[in-house]
Amino acid sequence: MATTEAAQASSIDTATPRLGQNISRTKAVPWYQPEVGSSLTPAGRQLLETYSGIPASEVEDHIYKIRDAAWEIFPWPCVGEFWFISLGLSLHPRYQDLLTRLCVKDASTKLLDLGTCLGQDLRKLIADGAPSEALWGSDYFEEYEAAGHAFFRDADRFHHRFIAADLYDESQESALQKTAGTWDVINIIMFLHIYDWNAQVRACKRILKLLSPEKGSMVIGAQSATTEPGEIRLKPPMVAEGEEKTLYRHSLETFTRMWEEVGKDQGVKLDIWVVYDDEADWKLRVEEEKARGRDRFFAGPTQRRLFFTVTVL
Repeated sequence: MATTEAAQASSIDTATPRLGQNISRTKAVPWYQPEVGSSLTPAGRQLLETYSGIPASEVEDHIYKIRDAAWEIFPWPCVGEFWFISLGLSLHPRYQDLLTRLCVKDASTKLLDLGTCLGQDLRKLIADGAPSEALWGSDYFEEYEAAGHAFFRDADRFHHRFIAADLYDESQESALQKTAGTWDVINIIMFLHIYDWNAQVRACKRILKLLSPEKGSMVIGAQSATTEPGEIRLKPPMVAEGEEKTLYRHSLETFTRMWEEVGKDQGVKLDIWVVYDDEADWKLRVEEEKARGRDRFFAGPTQRRLFFTVTVL
């Protein structure tokens, strides 16, 4: 995006709700992890070695290089904590169903990955057999397209599949708005939880407008959740001193209720399927991180991962 950092931050505040107003790229924050550790799963390593052709001995250095480039684009906690290499969509309980749907011969299914970042979920789909011509990614920051190509070394194979746009921009000039009503599947991984309740509702309404109205059209995704839902008031260093900012962390029940309200408001009948990840697996991951000396900033006893699908009836 051809703007200065100051102008970029200003446009963020007036268009898409973000985590804070005064955006610093400092690495002296708890969520900028110095080592990738267990975030580099066997699946993530395999993708980089086989799909991207990166030698095994160079994988970790490659991740650090691209992570720092992505941090300069925007210092998201998911970038600092290497969540972008966890391939979140592939962990979804209904991932294989989605893959089957995309791989049906002569199918015209189109998938949009909202908040695509480096496009990691799209590359995993391709590596697992999905046709690249069925896949698109969209993000506010257009620089992620080049960063994704650098990460996966596939500019010659996967190009012209990135839509730089603000989800909240409904003007006819918006590249994303021009696609309204055309998407069979919209993927939102670790996306909604960065907003407060009202901004999440706005996002869900926009997503439904982008989604095809045809029966079976689907939103699929995952996000951070909790067994104790509610508004969370952010404190420094998440926001600047004196800045007021909240986000809403859902439980299974509140997430379901939100989508029910959005569907009713938009006049769309929805089937809402929501499940937590395995609690034992989550606790094990947290303990493994602590044992490695990597106490994740966003982990806690009530935190969970929430998987969902929202399907048009």
